[in-house]
Amino acid sequence: MSRIRSALGRLKGRAPVVSQPADISRLHAEIDELRAEIDELRVDSRRVAELYDLVFERLREQPKG
Repeated sequence: MSRIRSALGRLKGRAPVVSQPADISRLHAEIDELRAEIDELRVDSRRVAELYDLVFERLREQPKG
């Protein structure tokens, strides 16, 4: 998450029009990095949901006493 905040911070002060090929290339690289991080977060989120479901399934199986 901190990498996303850092990338957004770098983008915040930037002029809206970027015409330099090097800048465009760098922006594409940053976008690719952010997409990869978002994909990792999605995988983590799915795993947390699976564990959450598993815990509550096991709790329901416990005999009440």
